[in-house]
Amino acid sequence: MSVHAGQIIHVAGNNVIDRVQSAGLGDVRVPTEVIREVGNREVVDKVPGEPDFSFSIETFDVSTEPEAWLTGKVGTGLGSAAAPGATDPDGTEYKWSDCGFLNVASPWKDDKTGSAGVVQAGHLVAGYYPTRIRYRFGVSDNASQEIELSGGAFYYAGFPPVEEFFTGTGAQTAFDSSEDAVPHRIGGESGTTFRHVFGVIVDRVLQTEGTDYTVAIVGGNARVTFTVAPPSGKSVRFTYFANAARSFPQPVHASTLVKPGAVRGRNICVKINTSKLPGTQSAELEATVEGEVEREFCNDEIVGRTINGRDCTGTVTVRARDIARMLDLLAQITGVAPGEVFGWLNQHEVDLAIEIQNPKNPSQLLKTLVVDDAIFQVPGTPARVNAPTDFEMRWESKSGDFSVFKGARP
Repeated sequence: MSVHAGQIIHVAGNNVIDRVQSAGLGDVRVPTEVIREVGNREVVDKVPGEPDFSFSIETFDVSTEPEAWLTGKVGTGLGSAAAPGATDPDGTEYKWSDCGFLNVASPWKDDKTGSAGVVQAGHLVAGYYPTRIRYRFGVSDNASQEIELSGGAFYYAGFPPVEEFFTGTGAQTAFDSSEDAVPHRIGGESGTTFRHVFGVIVDRVLQTEGTDYTVAIVGGNARVTFTVAPPSGKSVRFTYFANAARSFPQPVHASTLVKPGAVRGRNICVKINTSKLPGTQSAELEATVEGEVEREFCNDEIVGRTINGRDCTGTVTVRARDIARMLDLLAQITGVAPGEVFGWLNQHEVDLAIEIQNPKNPSQLLKTLVVDDAIFQVPGTPARVNAPTDFEMRWESKSGDFSVFKGARP
């Protein structure tokens, strides 16, 4: 029997990610360089290069739990009431520019045990950075968001993958794993040194072993000792494979009484300068990070990520019911009066908001995406025979940033 998607979940921020449609590593080929030499027609060696892997998640979850996790929030346990940001009040803002380093643990269930069962194996992506997020909304499609994380390593083992969390006191320097940590042989089968923990992060910043912390095995448990005590109130986290039985946390997925299974266009409102945009057929927002991994001598792990810039772009497609409404739309996005001529060049900034309602109570907003400096391009005229004309308007954020608010924007 093959490994089934129903056997795999993804735990991040001390909570199971809900409504996942697909998730996994992308191209994991490690680049290699062929080494040759003068006077020899044979290949001397093939040297592994420096990889930059990506891990993607597509989810129908329209709560603010993913954004809370991306910006460093940690839940208090497995369950929707204890998810990242669960206790944040309505109006809490999560900015794309506030994202930081993250870990994801993926337990794999023993398929011979029931709906809950035990963890038979697992997968860790540790010390990854959010490099892309994409929201897609269609009038008759399920709202979805794709999150892409980038990093330099990943691990498998026949043991439960675990991420543990602590809170700094400003004085405590040593933090112990709660279970025995399974060793990883650095360099492969011929390696003689071992690593027991991965993805050590303090307040969204990736830490470097040997510089920021050291690891010792005390009675089988891994003890992470920091050179400088993590500041009071700051999150401390790391991952490892536990040499102990763990239950598979399948039952903790939020029911539709807590959050909807999916949301369609009838419960999504696109607004420009607080006015609803009639005739909207689809909307998309994509935010990206441009950068590269940081490495150093005597270390096969990445030590950070250089951020060269961020950007936020997207599209809104509108089906205007008549010419007058199309002209009103052009006036909205350009700031030009309807009685004047609209040109092709537009530098007018508008406030773009996408509000997502609770389908079972439309007066309740689950979250609001906001780009307060969106600049739209004037659309073309893609007319086709025997079909209504849909005008696709591309936009971009002048600052390259956007925010997500829990519930309604204050």
